[in-house]
Amino acid sequence: MLTLDEILGIVYLQLTGIGFLGNLTLLILNSFNFLTAHTVRPKNVIIIQLAFSNAMVLLFVGTPTITRLWKVKCVLDRTGIKIITYMQRLSRGLSLNSTCLLNVFQAITISLNNSLWAQVKIKAPKTIIRCIVLCWIFHLIFHMHIFLRHDGPKNSTVSKDGCRTGYRTLDVYNNNHIKFQIITFVHDTFFVGLMTASSVHMVLILYRHRRNLNHIHSKSTSTKISPEMRATKSILLLVATFVLFNTFSRICIICMLFVKSINMWMIHTIVLLALCYPTVSPFILVSINKQVPNSCAC
Repeated sequence: MLTLDEILGIVYLQLTGIGFLGNLTLLILNSFNFLTAHTVRPKNVIIIQLAFSNAMVLLFVGTPTITRLWKVKCVLDRTGIKIITYMQRLSRGLSLNSTCLLNVFQAITISLNNSLWAQVKIKAPKTIIRCIVLCWIFHLIFHMHIFLRHDGPKNSTVSKDGCRTGYRTLDVYNNNHIKFQIITFVHDTFFVGLMTASSVHMVLILYRHRRNLNHIHSKSTSTKISPEMRATKSILLLVATFVLFNTFSRICIICMLFVKSINMWMIHTIVLLALCYPTVSPFILVSINKQVPNSCAC
């Protein structure tokens, strides 16, 4: 008879395995298209960054959680645990920024060609690489506080039931931990708000596009949805998925900080929400670029 921890470990293993293989496949195929294409597609660069970030999330969040649930003895010292926690925070931040960047870039791409958006459309593809580099620099520096803080007895990293990484290192009585969680919440809220604004902008464009299609359809029997509109719908679904999981995850963290208690069911819920988005995202992203299915067929 399997215990609850063993069942949860199997669930996390399936999510981690399926998501990691999906992101790895997406990363390889988009990298191949990026290297062999005659012209560089900025959207491919963003998808490569997003797939890599999500694969890191699954690797550094899923694996330590599974080993802890299966009571694998922790063989890492405090420095090793801090490195794992650092990679968890780094990959999650990069995943958030990459999703936001993809959403904003798509909103710019499908915008009307008036005088204002025409200039933005010309400049946007040239700034993608710089935006990705800035995201890496910001998160590499921002999460360095993990190595500088002192962990008390409550946050002992050595345990017979596995390593205490990620949210298990959170000390609800430590003011520094609470401050950084508040800063992270503000950071996430800003980018989620930016994604929401650009998503509303795209929804309005899709509405006008659908209205024009209905008008054309009344005069013609053949109508075809453009690839950009199909990609826009996929990106909107991707953003909605991220916002849903991220919002519930942050609510759970705030609840733990408010009640001053680390609840294991809350921890399991946060980890599950953290694994769901990077698991489903590659299957949504595949529909954006038809070159990926074509490469798979080859």
